[in-house]
Amino acid sequence: MDSYREIIDRIEALARQRGLSFDPVYFRLTDSDEIAEVASMGLPNRFIHWHWGGAYKELVVQQNKELFSILELVLNTKPSHAFLRRANTYLQNVLVIAHVFGHVDFFRNNHWFAKSNKNMLNEAERHARQIRKYEGVHGREKVETLLDALLTVAGTVNAFERNPTERRKRLMYYLEDKAPLESWEHHMMQMLREESEYFDLIQRTHIINEGWATFVEAELLRDILDTPSWASLSVQLSNRPAPYTIGYALFQRVKRERGFDAALEVRTYYEDIRLIDEMLTDEMVRRLDIFVYDPKEKQKSYDLQQVKEMLITQKLHKGEPHIEVESGSSPKELVLGHLEEDRKLDSKRVGLFLKSVHSLWRNPVRLRANGKVYTYDRRGLSTA
Repeated sequence: MDSYREIIDRIEALARQRGLSFDPVYFRLTDSDEIAEVASMGLPNRFIHWHWGGAYKELVVQQNKELFSILELVLNTKPSHAFLRRANTYLQNVLVIAHVFGHVDFFRNNHWFAKSNKNMLNEAERHARQIRKYEGVHGREKVETLLDALLTVAGTVNAFERNPTERRKRLMYYLEDKAPLESWEHHMMQMLREESEYFDLIQRTHIINEGWATFVEAELLRDILDTPSWASLSVQLSNRPAPYTIGYALFQRVKRERGFDAALEVRTYYEDIRLIDEMLTDEMVRRLDIFVYDPKEKQKSYDLQQVKEMLITQKLHKGEPHIEVESGSSPKELVLGHLEEDRKLDSKRVGLFLKSVHSLWRNPVRLRANGKVYTYDRRGLSTA
């Protein structure tokens, strides 16, 4: 890291001069495989599960084929930890360093991220140790089966939700409160719920977080890079994944129309949904090629309201089916409803999902979807 110390100090000083603030950041050089390993698990030293292995393999394959490359990784912890790839060029890592300072400023100052657990790095390691202890007591197969089920329902958390009535409609919270689990199983669910909320917060602020980091990167490096390097960066910024380019364009608009101080205010008080709803324009939708595709008509729609609705829906439910616990549920029966009637669910996936829910609920589970009622009980799946 010695060769980067001077540029890190210079970029950090520029960031503070522009009004950014952040906790200490520890940079380290590492290999692509280690970055892929941490990215697949979300945090280093997290509990072992086959799901991470599948995600890791996919990332490595994509990197080897040069379809996708993870240039950096930064953890929302206090202090923050950032990983730089040895395989990157010096210029690439300079870009990464500036990008990281955007992220850590967001971590510290965004109103929604104030709810995040900055100690999750240590918490996840503690959870992993506890899960290994449960494996020793109850058997690895039983613990892994429970983890499979918990990970199936973990996506139903909402780190933003504080309304008790709305929380009860979310499957993970309802099961944590009502499922007839043994004490160690309930503890496992609690640990998974805490980790899931940590990652849920990251997903719900993905566009604004990556957009701000990209915007900060460009703002800081404009004062550092020579003309050829700046031209190369400008081209690269327009070829990054959608969350980066959309968020970057939205912050550019804020700065252009209201100034840099207004951009600082937006990074403090907004999250993805508000940023998209207030700042996305017709011109951006077409320039960034954001569209809603109708598979029946085989047509793209660049209608601003349709695009906003699509992006906001993705944020609300993270691309997963919108399934809620219905009020008719009782201690002996759990009733779920799929609220998107125009979106058909794959019957095979419904069966696997209900099997996992049943393994936690241990009583009949019903799901209203596809104009049917799917039931899973001790006899298996049936449909009416």
